[in-house]
Amino acid sequence: MKKNQSQSPVPVSVGREVEVQFSFPKAIEVLIGGQKIRRKEWGDEGEYGVLRESFLMIHRNDKFHTWIVSEGDMLALDWVIAVN
Repeated sequence: MKKNQSQSPVPVSVGREVEVQFSFPKAIEVLIGGQKIRRKEWGDEGEYGVLRESFLMIHRNDKFHTWIVSEGDMLALDWVIAVN
């Protein structure tokens, strides 16, 4: 590894903004705070998770669905705050 090169996956520079990626527990904290979350892996910017009607929901294909969280979601470190 080169000197001065970070081993951490966060933060990631996107243009002039810094996009911070975080773990699932931190993503849940963000949801509780009233924001939407998404995974970088999902690709589709219209796909995001949110607390809605007291349930964890995922918005996909212009509809809300009860989100069944996978082990992959829980172990991922690519969670970001959704802009939508």
